[in-house]
Amino acid sequence: MPEAVIPGAVIPGDAVSGRPVGQRLMSAPQEHAFERHARRLGHDAGRLEGDAELVSYPIMPSFAALRALSAATPGQRRRRQRVFFNPAIEMRRGIGQGVHDRLEAAVFADGTVDPADLARAGHHLPFPTRILSVRHRDVRPGESWDLSVRGEHWGLDDRDDILSVVNVGSLRLEPGAAVLVRGNLLILIVQRLICEGGENKIAILPTPFPVDAGTGPLNGAGGSAGRAGTAGADGAGMPTAPTWLGARLLGPVVPGAADGRDGGDGTGGLDGGKARTGGASKLAEITIAELAGSLSILATAGRGGDGGRGGDGGAGGGGGDGAPGQRHLRGVIPPGRGGDGGGGGDGGRGGRAGHGGISSNVFVSLPPGQEGLLRVLAHPAAGGRGGPCGRGGAGGRPGRGGAHPPEPGTESVRPRPDGRPGPPGANGPAGHDGRTRPAPPVFVNERAAEPMPYPTEIPPPGAVRSLDTRRGATWMPTTGGERR
Repeated sequence: MPEAVIPGAVIPGDAVSGRPVGQRLMSAPQEHAFERHARRLGHDAGRLEGDAELVSYPIMPSFAALRALSAATPGQRRRRQRVFFNPAIEMRRGIGQGVHDRLEAAVFADGTVDPADLARAGHHLPFPTRILSVRHRDVRPGESWDLSVRGEHWGLDDRDDILSVVNVGSLRLEPGAAVLVRGNLLILIVQRLICEGGENKIAILPTPFPVDAGTGPLNGAGGSAGRAGTAGADGAGMPTAPTWLGARLLGPVVPGAADGRDGGDGTGGLDGGKARTGGASKLAEITIAELAGSLSILATAGRGGDGGRGGDGGAGGGGGDGAPGQRHLRGVIPPGRGGDGGGGGDGGRGGRAGHGGISSNVFVSLPPGQEGLLRVLAHPAAGGRGGPCGRGGAGGRPGRGGAHPPEPGTESVRPRPDGRPGPPGANGPAGHDGRTRPAPPVFVNERAAEPMPYPTEIPPPGAVRSLDTRRGATWMPTTGGERR
């Protein structure tokens, strides 16, 4: 696909870019290195004046072609290969992700392609790639430059792997500014990175959506509540007709007709929905020829979704009231017994939470004397919380027993007994919590950085959050992103 020119401030050092006229942000060797990478990536360096960008969308036919896009030297590749299959990566060697890991080692380190792995991963080829070159980029205070690209450009599913390659001459991050990528493989090459003030960062973030085999939102849906039981009918008295001597029955006495009917049982609540796995963070290669000022690298995968709440059980229906006793010409019909209340339905099970997302290696290369300017924040990906249980439904109330008919000298006779209250339903079990997955392995000049011991929250697209969760976090609006 031909490259696209995106015009910006085409004269270095003008009022648009905010730099003093004539100020050089790169040395001559850095200018030459930037132009060499631009040509290597298929861009015409002569068209990259000022802040103009060139963007192309090549489809790479092979893993060898992808390997050629990396900025790693042969020595870096050999050292990366020695640390590539660290414990977090080695533990998944036997599953499908292990195929991806071995092929990534061949592209970004010094691994070799196994024909069996190539056959299993052949559907990823040709590989969609976005390449962007810009001689200078400013990121304003509190803003972020999003290097992500989604599959819609090629008509692909968002779960397909995509490589974002960004070649920058000089990159200036003003206070609180950030560069981030969400769920793409990344090659970022910067000749001179200027960090002004604190909280400048490059963030390797997960896909903003789950990438498991399921469908639907990240968090599980709540289970529906059970239906309440029907109320029991009241007992029925015998029809009579009045006479001078007393009430006359109009039909035969039906045994039990005066008793209240039992209430119906409530139905159980439905189980809460299962949550999905958090988004995955992908491999990143960050090459910085010169770092001016302090920089933080944030790397983490996404938190697993929370399980859905179990539905509450339906309440039991109330028992019907017994009919009162009746006197008639031939005797007495005793009062009816109250009906029993219906049982409450059991609460639904809480939904299982999603596991934290998986992560891949992050390789950061910069001059050894500038390693002290770099702070690495590699956080594990927390599992979600299991869904709360549904509450059991209340038992139905008992029906009232019918009263005795008035008789001389029987004022103290008790009425027939009430029915029994319905038993309440049991609460459902809570859902299981998701597993926390390890932090992305981050290597600075091929030496492992110590991961953080606790997870962190990931800001949604459109916002950047303070990286240090132990301090007050603030949301900041973002600008930039893929421009077509």
